[in-house]
Amino acid sequence: MTRCWIVLVLLLVCGLAALRSLSAQQKNASRAGWISDESCGAQHTKPGRADCVQKCWRGGASVGHPEWKPQRAVFVADEDHAIWMVENPEAVRDFPAAHVVLAGQFDSAKKTVYVGKITAVAE
Repeated sequence: MTRCWIVLVLLLVCGLAALRSLSAQQKNASRAGWISDESCGAQHTKPGRADCVQKCWRGGASVGHPEWKPQRAVFVADEDHAIWMVENPEAVRDFPAAHVVLAGQFDSAKKTVYVGKITAVAE
């Protein structure tokens, strides 16, 4: 009977540690940065490249290069130029190459962000 309790307590402690680790990796935050595509990434951290980002999101078939595959949307953070893959790209489609403040759930283990709210920064 004592062994069962010890095993149960150990499982409970391990489960709580795993939950704490998961919550440390995923956190809600608000950060300033740029919306880009995964191919160019941090190269679009200045105004005026919206056409390039949109082409990369669509892929090359629209411009006569079917070998160019569609690229995923990314967020490039201002503070450290870290590149985060956007999990819900429809949320950023109206902001190609835009400087924005993005509020969402950042997962540091997977380097992804789920966008909750996005606002353009006045330049």
